[in-house]
Amino acid sequence: MNDIDTILSIVENPTRRRILQALVREPHYPLQLSKELGISQQAVMKNLEIMEKEGLISGKKENSNKGPERIVYRPTSEFTITIDMRNGMFRTRMILPRSDNLETDDKKNVNLDEMRANISMLDERIKDLDLMRSEFIDQRDRMIQRFMENASEVTDYELRTLLYDMLDEPDWGASEISENLRLNEGLISDMLDQISLIFAKEKE
Repeated sequence: MNDIDTILSIVENPTRRRILQALVREPHYPLQLSKELGISQQAVMKNLEIMEKEGLISGKKENSNKGPERIVYRPTSEFTITIDMRNGMFRTRMILPRSDNLETDDKKNVNLDEMRANISMLDERIKDLDLMRSEFIDQRDRMIQRFMENASEVTDYELRTLLYDMLDEPDWGASEISENLRLNEGLISDMLDQISLIFAKEKE
């Protein structure tokens, strides 16, 4: 599962978010989810089917010591999604976990208080990283806005859109920019020439 639009459409639903919150803790079967979340079993099944179809979860038949076989659901994906909305910047990104995560000896630690303290410490580090990330994004945003303010001579809307793309995606080449703007590379090249001429006149 690496389609960010599909994931956003799934998790925008509060019921599905509650189901996922339960499933990431441990596998559940539909009746169990229905009782735990106070949702009808029909609604639970409908949402489980949607998420399974999109590859977010999977269901597997398992024997039960309390009756017939039942389908137990568990998540099949891990990801982090970030959404940044600033002046001149709107970006959604999906971050997948590294496949080479190192094994830890956490299983040896069965002391609840110590485990909670360790998790609290990690939560604080995550908050610090989030603050640092926000500061970098603020700095990035100010740089883009400052440049665009100084490019006031570029009044054509399409040229300014091209400038925003070049600044917002500094590693893009002409092909990526032309694809994003849905313009052919030749036209992009002509637009870049126009921008260069405008800046050259400003320096005179």
